[in-house]
Amino acid sequence: MNYIVIGLGNPGKKYNLTRHNAGFLVLDHLARLLDVQLNRKEDKLIYGATRTGNGGIILAKPLTYMNLSGEAVKILLERYHAPLHRVIIISDDVSLPFGYIRLRQKGSSGGHKGLRSIIAITGEEIPRLRIGVDSPLAKSGMIHYVLGNFSKEEKELLPEVTLWAANAVITWIKEGTEKAMSVYNGFVPSLLKEQKKHEE
Repeated sequence: MNYIVIGLGNPGKKYNLTRHNAGFLVLDHLARLLDVQLNRKEDKLIYGATRTGNGGIILAKPLTYMNLSGEAVKILLERYHAPLHRVIIISDDVSLPFGYIRLRQKGSSGGHKGLRSIIAITGEEIPRLRIGVDSPLAKSGMIHYVLGNFSKEEKELLPEVTLWAANAVITWIKEGTEKAMSVYNGFVPSLLKEQKKHEE
């Protein structure tokens, strides 16, 4: 049986370290952990795969830009015939603080346009891993905020966040959603320790 892991973001170097590309950044870290080369490229996606004992793991990034992510997901689902409970979407989330991740078995888009595009294809019964990127003070600045780069301080902490999230996906594959949720949902432990230090 195949597992499909899809990180959301926008293609192009200018978007590399933007908040909206948190899904891409986690997928890159996961690819390094699993020794997967993202070297298969098509019009709407770039992907790579590795074998496991009873199937394969496909890692993919849509190249459609965020709002049309569902088009790439549809291609993957039709090609690999994975049931939705074996597909996970990784995205940024402005409703969660930076350094906080949340894995869910299903749910709405929460206003995220990439998830909205995917749910239009799949319905809401699809697992997703949300990566907190915090939110702007004013809602009117939302687009500028998510398409803006992480702050200097956030960039220094990103490797810890992406590693934590990547390991959450690996646990999801090996041990299931409930186990991954119980271990990984919440703040990255090292960031939580730093936060407590500052509060003391």
